[in-house]
Amino acid sequence: MTTPTTRTHTGTARAGALLATAAGLIAPLLLSGCPSQQGDALTKWPAVTSNPQHITADQLGSAWPMTAEEGDVRCDTTPYSGFAITFIAPDGRVYALNNVAHDEKGYPNADTIRKSSSKTMWRLRSFGMQLCSVYRARHMKPTPADSKTP
Repeated sequence: MTTPTTRTHTGTARAGALLATAAGLIAPLLLSGCPSQQGDALTKWPAVTSNPQHITADQLGSAWPMTAEEGDVRCDTTPYSGFAITFIAPDGRVYALNNVAHDEKGYPNADTIRKSSSKTMWRLRSFGMQLCSVYRARHMKPTPADSKTP
């Protein structure tokens, strides 16, 4: 039989381990988005207006990760995992910005056309996720409970 002190200590140790893990996962994201390096991306961030949506290097500034200077970001629904986010290069080739687009749709990973000086594509992927959120909100059908008035 365990004592209450043992349970509390174990719970505290688990909570500490969870906090350390969360900090280890979040810290690289916070550091990679340092305003001194990519602050202009926040001031030029494009509004979502269509799907697919054209986006340019100028709109993301120094956060633009691709070798192509422009392209289209697209969001498609999939039957299994939700949304496939893709980048369509000016030559018409389609690249996966998320695992769903790569694994379920079979598109090559967009990292293959990433600039060598760009360490990450998270800003472009974030724009794709925003596009999917807006697309989903615009195309959601109300459930029977939503359509009833009280």
